[in-house]
Amino acid sequence: MKSTILVIIGILLGAILTIVILKQSFPGMMIQTFKSKLDYAQTVRMIETQAVKNGWAVAKIYNMEKRMKKAGFEDAARVKIIELCHAVHTNDILSKEDDMYIAAIMPCRMAVYEKRNGDVFISKMNIGLMSKFFGENVEEVMGQVAEEDERILMDIIDN
Repeated sequence: MKSTILVIIGILLGAILTIVILKQSFPGMMIQTFKSKLDYAQTVRMIETQAVKNGWAVAKIYNMEKRMKKAGFEDAARVKIIELCHAVHTNDILSKEDDMYIAAIMPCRMAVYEKRNGDVFISKMNIGLMSKFFGENVEEVMGQVAEEDERILMDIIDN
């Protein structure tokens, strides 16, 4: 009886520890952040250029600074969100009814932001890691997207 109680306590403590560790590390695992070698405007332009060069379309760019200033926040941070779309990858996922739910996180997005000290960063979802949680087709397509993201960013980010 005593050993059963100890086993249950051990399992509970292990589960609690696992939850704490996941809660602490999950945000850093799901969102990747990179320091840009370029200034803010150059970073945005280079992502656009590299995306198109690699077969992607720039679907939309959201100027969050402009939106926030329009809403009355004069000290708004410089942030742009770049939506990227690749027709082949999109079709590979959306042509399969069982995979259509992934549309909730489409198109791919990258955020470019400038900190007060002038450092510029790019953040994006960790598509490679996320792909592991979905079905075979989505995992394969998102794996390709992760590789292409790396090519888009390779001349922009500090390594």
